[in-house]
Amino acid sequence: MSVKPTNILLIEDNPADVVLFKNAMKDAAFRYELLQADSLFEAFDIINRQDVDIAMLDLSLPDSQGFKTLNRFTESVNHLPVIVLTGVNNEIVGNQAIKAGAQDFLVKGQFDGKLLGRCIRYSMQRFRDKMTLQTTVNELTVNEKRIVKAQQLAGFGNWEMDLVSNEMIWTEEIFKIFGYHQNGISTGLSDYLSYVHMEDRILVEDFFDKATKDGQLHKIEHRIVVDGTSIKYLSMHAQIFYEEISQRLLLVGGIQDITERKLHEQMMMEQNISRQTSLLKEEVLQDMSFHIRTPLSSIVNLLYLIETTTISPQQKELVEGVKTSVDDLSLMINNLLNFSMLVAQNLKAENEEFYIGAFCTGLKKVVQIKADNAKIHIAFTLAADLPDKVVADSKKITQIIYNLMDHAVKYTPANGKIEFHISMLTDSDKQTRLYIRMRHSGKGLSSAQIRELMEENRILETYKNDAPDADKQPLGLAIAGKLTKILKGGFQISNRAADLTTFEVDFPAKSVKLVAADSTAPDSPLKILLVEDHFLNQMATKKILTGWSPFVTVDIAENGLVAVEKFRAHKYDVVLMDIQMPVMNGFDSTSRIRERSQVPIIALTAHANKSEADKCFDIGMNDYIAKPFKPQELYMKIMSAMASIQQ
Repeated sequence: MSVKPTNILLIEDNPADVVLFKNAMKDAAFRYELLQADSLFEAFDIINRQDVDIAMLDLSLPDSQGFKTLNRFTESVNHLPVIVLTGVNNEIVGNQAIKAGAQDFLVKGQFDGKLLGRCIRYSMQRFRDKMTLQTTVNELTVNEKRIVKAQQLAGFGNWEMDLVSNEMIWTEEIFKIFGYHQNGISTGLSDYLSYVHMEDRILVEDFFDKATKDGQLHKIEHRIVVDGTSIKYLSMHAQIFYEEISQRLLLVGGIQDITERKLHEQMMMEQNISRQTSLLKEEVLQDMSFHIRTPLSSIVNLLYLIETTTISPQQKELVEGVKTSVDDLSLMINNLLNFSMLVAQNLKAENEEFYIGAFCTGLKKVVQIKADNAKIHIAFTLAADLPDKVVADSKKITQIIYNLMDHAVKYTPANGKIEFHISMLTDSDKQTRLYIRMRHSGKGLSSAQIRELMEENRILETYKNDAPDADKQPLGLAIAGKLTKILKGGFQISNRAADLTTFEVDFPAKSVKLVAADSTAPDSPLKILLVEDHFLNQMATKKILTGWSPFVTVDIAENGLVAVEKFRAHKYDVVLMDIQMPVMNGFDSTSRIRERSQVPIIALTAHANKSEADKCFDIGMNDYIAKPFKPQELYMKIMSAMASIQQ
């Protein structure tokens, strides 16, 4: 394997000295190629164009003289070793040349080939060693800076303690953690302990005691008090280390400021507790809703059955009053559940198709009794072009209207008047919106009360239980305003006259093209499986269905498992499936039935919310109806489900 020749650049303008150098190189005993420059300028040009391993530099050149020549060369070329050639036999000059950056110096006429070759080889090796050392130093410097930066970012510092004197040495970052400049405080063990939180001091003392005795790695987390007021959390580790050079026994370790992590953990714990509490509240509310709506459903169905019997006009009037009270109770229960969920911030818009006229009529019945008792006249008007059916959140809209009506009835004097109007509008973005305007005579809200109700995120805060009645904001309006915001609607209150208050609400809604629903009684056999665990609901619902048509027959299953067994044994045209039942719930029962049939399944659910409806559809049900329901509504659901299967 051939060895690459050493490229030597001789920077010398004297031809005689060039000849002497070439003659000496004949005895240098290594392969080389000689390049020669008469000036510093020419030398730079050669270095830029060719590879050079070492330079032999004469200090007296046509374009540069003395040590200025060496300085100019080392400033411009720092990647090559250089040997100075001087005509002066002066040790001082040679030492100055080496201090100025040369690897060595030679006196012209006083060196032979062996000395020259040895000087060149040693100079190149020293330069390589120097460059390697410099690279290592640079890397160490960079790494040290990185470590310091990383420690600053992590709030981490190093320390050591002399086990004889208990004196401690801290890095700069530890001083910053304690809120002092470096060397701003003494750093003995007793000084460190003086900053430890009183409740943690015994633990920290025990930590140092164990770490200095067993030689194992020890870790601890504790608190310190900074400036006498601020508390920081620290993570510390320590282990014994024997320093051979000084023959000292040290306890060395590190400290990290973990205050931010501890505060984050505390916040996450509080959020988790809050989330669990919120989930518990939601579960309790859902359970409350179920256990209230189920008996209400029985009452509604039983009232319907009473109406189908022979009763006197007086009894019929009493039944109507009970039905209205039940509707009023249903609305109040919804209000209670909505308010509880509003506080928990869990309420969301749940859009569905609904009939405007039907729910306006129902609301009018509910408030009419209160209005009649208070001798107040109520005028309901619906715009002529109002569609029969729209897509919006019917339950929340019902709650909004009810709360506004309830407020109006409460503050309208005897012989006063309440006007209610509903219509559809198209906004500037050509989006349809449901618009409701209600006016009532009597005491109105003050300007300050209206401003508070209109403030963003203040709607529920304005209701203060400890405030005097005169200053207390009406809770019904607070709920109505908050629900309107959830529906991304507008809510305005104005007193245009001293005794006339106007409420205006609007929210996005889509008109639905009405398709006539067939709820006529079946004229051919219709076999229904009613899956219901509540005895009164079993009895009432069966009577409602069998009273609908003589062609309707109803079998009852008291839970989902019995429903699956009966479905396997008999053929049914429709399944009415309760959701929450013992042994097997409605969802699991539906899944089992769907494995063998696409029979129409309608959910009867006491959980009146969109998420429950979505679960019904996802599991394979055709439709759902929320308890309590009206018989006519159930008939329409059954006929609609039957029609969709036949198509």
